[in-house]
Amino acid sequence: MKERTWLPGWTVERRAFDPAHTAKTESIYAQGNGYINVRCAEDERYVGQTRGTFATLTFNKALPDEVTELPNLPDVTAIDLTVNGERFSLDRGTYRDYLSRFDIRTGEVERSCVWTSPAGDAVRIRSRRMVSLAQKHVVAATLEIEALSGPVRLMVESGIDARMTNSGSQHLHDGEKRLIDGRILRMATRTSESRVPIAIHCEHSFSADPARALPVMQRRRFVMRYAFDLEPGVPLSMDKISCYHTGRDRSFASAERLGGIKDSARVLQVGDACITSVSSMGYEGLFEASRAAWERYWAHADVEIESDDPFDQLGMRFALYHLNIMIDRGEPRAGIGAKGMTGEGYKGHSFWDTEIFLLPYYALTDPAAARALLVYRYLSLPGAYAKAQENGYEGAMFPWESAWLDDGETTPLFGAADIVTGESIPILTGVLEHHITADIAWGVYLYHAVTGDEEFMDRYGCELMVECARFWASRVEWKPETRRYEITNVIGPDEYKEHVDNNAFTNYVAAFTLTHAADIIDAMPKRWPDACEQLSRRYNLHELAAKFRERAGGMYLPGPREDGLVPQNDQYLDLAEVDLSKYRSEAGVSSIFEDYGWEEANKVMVSKQADLVMLLRVMPDLFEPEVAKRNFVFYEGRCLHDSSLSHGQHGILAAWFGLEDMALDMYRHAVRVDFGENPTSSDEGIHSASMGNVWQCAACGFAGLMWEHGELSFANHLPGTWKRLAFEMSWQGSRLRVTVEPDAMTVEHLSGAPVSFTIDGRAFSVSHEEPQARCVCGAGDAA
Repeated sequence: MKERTWLPGWTVERRAFDPAHTAKTESIYAQGNGYINVRCAEDERYVGQTRGTFATLTFNKALPDEVTELPNLPDVTAIDLTVNGERFSLDRGTYRDYLSRFDIRTGEVERSCVWTSPAGDAVRIRSRRMVSLAQKHVVAATLEIEALSGPVRLMVESGIDARMTNSGSQHLHDGEKRLIDGRILRMATRTSESRVPIAIHCEHSFSADPARALPVMQRRRFVMRYAFDLEPGVPLSMDKISCYHTGRDRSFASAERLGGIKDSARVLQVGDACITSVSSMGYEGLFEASRAAWERYWAHADVEIESDDPFDQLGMRFALYHLNIMIDRGEPRAGIGAKGMTGEGYKGHSFWDTEIFLLPYYALTDPAAARALLVYRYLSLPGAYAKAQENGYEGAMFPWESAWLDDGETTPLFGAADIVTGESIPILTGVLEHHITADIAWGVYLYHAVTGDEEFMDRYGCELMVECARFWASRVEWKPETRRYEITNVIGPDEYKEHVDNNAFTNYVAAFTLTHAADIIDAMPKRWPDACEQLSRRYNLHELAAKFRERAGGMYLPGPREDGLVPQNDQYLDLAEVDLSKYRSEAGVSSIFEDYGWEEANKVMVSKQADLVMLLRVMPDLFEPEVAKRNFVFYEGRCLHDSSLSHGQHGILAAWFGLEDMALDMYRHAVRVDFGENPTSSDEGIHSASMGNVWQCAACGFAGLMWEHGELSFANHLPGTWKRLAFEMSWQGSRLRVTVEPDAMTVEHLSGAPVSFTIDGRAFSVSHEEPQARCVCGAGDAA
């Protein structure tokens, strides 16, 4: 097997195998390309193992009383080995020289060990696996086995296993199985309710002919059983190349047929051609093509960090790796799941994570990807209209959890058990967490501000803004006693507080949506005539803009009290204060519910995550700096950070406020959500939003990157233990490289039109003629 060169700062190694905690490594080492993602389970099987293969857009409802979810597709990663009748497994016999290595730079995972069976037969086993970034339908593995102690009879059983479930729910029909040309295994199946056809192909090739090869067809399983006689010193190698195709592939979609096709024969035909083409390349050929694609990604995506702790650099690259594999770039029919496609957590559904935590990264590094994410929201408008109508509102009320375009609200109704009542806790986010509709509007604003994409606004953005504002205009409630509009009975970002009134974050982002939509209507005739013409057929836009401004102008927007605190909601500052130190020091999350029931926690001054702090993040110039800092310190002290969304956003503000140690600590916490020592933190998949937070901590926090009012600005907040931070970004169609050092910031023009910006309030510009601007400014000066 070909030897590899491993670079420091790019690889993660494990020198011991822990069968009790395989789920986390399956998630964090997951491999993919945004179209298909595969959990990195061991080749052999273990109790507690959760194999998972997920293809974008294949959402299905297993049973009528369940919500739609991304189905766990047939698995091709399992390879069962038997040595002289003994099943290879690291929890039986003995092993030495174990090494598992994850290469962030290429997305490849390699594993090797020497295993001695209970009967004393020793073999060396080495495997490599990848999901191709160049051929997005391809999953490939290569395996090498060498007898060490004497001749062995080796049995290899490998193929396609469709017995996968989503926590017990089966989404696929048994389907058709066929052996083509005596070498290609093919399985055709389809999802049970959405009727999406799915084709899986795989082919094995060996460095020596098997003594026996037998196809084994079983219910929901189709494998080949090979027998080999191995002599010491003559290793056997195997390549396994597999392909996945579905009826919702982009090649089958069109403007008239967003849902793709239901024709299994056509999907099989494409899969047949694919496996024939790629299997001839072998593992090494496929790997080289994928490696080159990863190299092109890293050439522009890498964020370079020089720190006294190498973990800071490795953690950033880990986040960037997942930010690449969680999105099928340019696919407008797909959002990003809260776990990407690395596990069954949250059922593959998209939340506000996309617009608030992920969209800044994509908009400022890959605008085409960001545009596709917002077009997904546009294509999901029918479900948002339906939810608004069902709840008695107008416009678009976006689902708290979204899946396929026309699925509508997909939030489950019940969750974990209440420690006091013993009953399942109702999940009210889909009913009461309305701010997502404003978050999407903020995403439209963000994307347009940083890209200047007028065509997007004309085709999609204007309509999204107007329909979001129509919802809020109907959602706000006029209170005669206070003569103002209020928003009552909601859940804000802090999900430990239900049925609250006038959540500050919700009220402010709702008012922003109304005001911004009115401004867009005023600008429509000249800037976006197509949108103006289309929307004018449905509405009197002049009256609509006036209505939006009247609602926004009359909205209650909580301001600072005499003590400088802004109420998170009407109830929060009157809640009981308790000692939270026990729960803030816990390694896990939600430990407070070991002592409090859900209703009890609702009455305590405790927050799950950034809420009022989140408002300070998305509207950084809302309050005077001293007021903002006062509120940041107060609310952070009452936050348990029980959400993966929390540390990163606090880290940004800590950097802005000159709280250097806290900012760096928050950055490292955001990385450790998945990449840390907690052995169970990522069992159901990685936390997508936390990956976006890691990037935001560096770019928006330590480099002070801001885009308020469509103006680009930077500020030096580099931590004292970092010597350098460098990254590329996109602004208004131009490409820049930003470098932050302890005593200076440099912005380099790479391509595009001239760009103007400020660094610590000082004006600069770069262009092709003047490609570099350098500002001498230390982090202490910026603070």
